[in-house]
Amino acid sequence: MTDLLDRQVTAATAEPTAAAKTSAWELSMPLRVLLGCLSASAAVIHLAMVPAHAGESIVEGVGFAVSGWVQVLLAVVLVARPSRRWLALAIVANVAFVATWAISRTVGLPVGAGGVETANVVDLTCVAAEVALVLVAAVAWFRPGLGRGWDSGALVMASAIPVAILIGTTAVVVSPSATAHNHGTEAAAGHTHGAPVGDDKGLSTLTNGHVHAHAADVALDRTTQAQLNAQLARTAGLVVRYPTVAAAEAAGYHRAGPFTPGLGAHYMPPKPVFNPEGVMDDASLDAPMLIFDGMTPDAPLAGFMYLAYRTTEPAGFVGPNDHWHYHTNVCITMTNGVLDTPLGADAENIDPALCAQYGGSIIDNTGYMLHVWTVPGYESSNGIFSDVNPAITCPDGTYHHIELTELGNRTTTCLA
Repeated sequence: MTDLLDRQVTAATAEPTAAAKTSAWELSMPLRVLLGCLSASAAVIHLAMVPAHAGESIVEGVGFAVSGWVQVLLAVVLVARPSRRWLALAIVANVAFVATWAISRTVGLPVGAGGVETANVVDLTCVAAEVALVLVAAVAWFRPGLGRGWDSGALVMASAIPVAILIGTTAVVVSPSATAHNHGTEAAAGHTHGAPVGDDKGLSTLTNGHVHAHAADVALDRTTQAQLNAQLARTAGLVVRYPTVAAAEAAGYHRAGPFTPGLGAHYMPPKPVFNPEGVMDDASLDAPMLIFDGMTPDAPLAGFMYLAYRTTEPAGFVGPNDHWHYHTNVCITMTNGVLDTPLGADAENIDPALCAQYGGSIIDNTGYMLHVWTVPGYESSNGIFSDVNPAITCPDGTYHHIELTELGNRTTTCLA
């Protein structure tokens, strides 16, 4: 009888313990994997950008490294040993990272290289991962069992999300925006603008007009950088309106000359703005020539070319880094009021006999021109105002090109 009572007491006291274990907070595996992937995505981007930022400011380099390794740690523990304490740390840390990014893009950070930076696809992807991590962590806090008990079909479908995160992160890290990162909207002072060491695939053979030597950009003070950013921000609307050649042609733009590596294909607006004053007011900023990476209807927008038809270099954009250039002896045609440059908007010293073959005539001087590379994915490693953009290549990935005298009926100067 005593043994029976003992067993009943033991069973009675054991039941609450089992129930307590069952009701204990435990994160489901689908949530663990999702949180781990989001944290790893942001970590990879932060760590990949350490060299570029360290070259501008050791403080920024260290900040990116610390952020990256914190997110690596969070990725590991959120998968292997999740707890509400780690979730709280993940939320606080990533909210801090997003807030720091927002400050750097609005008023500028008080430390590091200074100045207001411009958002691009790399940091927007990183911030998106951080924001998503905070939201998923908040859901996990209240519903840690979400996804537990899903059948195999649901798990397979859910697995597409972390796979997409990892693929997207990889694409961003290897994109031109990452490899050609510029601080703010200017290339960092000290970047080398000459030809790369070794086989440069023909890049060093590209030239573009007079007064085109592009020295290292000058670091701008916070006020000047903010003013320049405001001017350049107007190009964002052009990126939205004319993402492809098809969109530009539908709006009345027409191609002026062939496609050339490093320079792209230039498309002139239906009403060109020649800006003889050389002042970058809103009307001038909104009507540049558009530069596309190709000539097919789906060819993407790559940059802009501004004109200032005058004999002296214009004041142009705020700051000293907009290095304008001009061309001499350029072939132009005029058909039904449409201006064209059959041998290229950036061509010069054309033989009058060659120009005559295209029904054109020679002008002595084009006035001043300036390329602006603010399109996400086409930021120039030579600087935002560089004349030649290494991100624009021939279809074979090189810069090898023919001479203009060999152009004939071709629409591209690419050799291959």
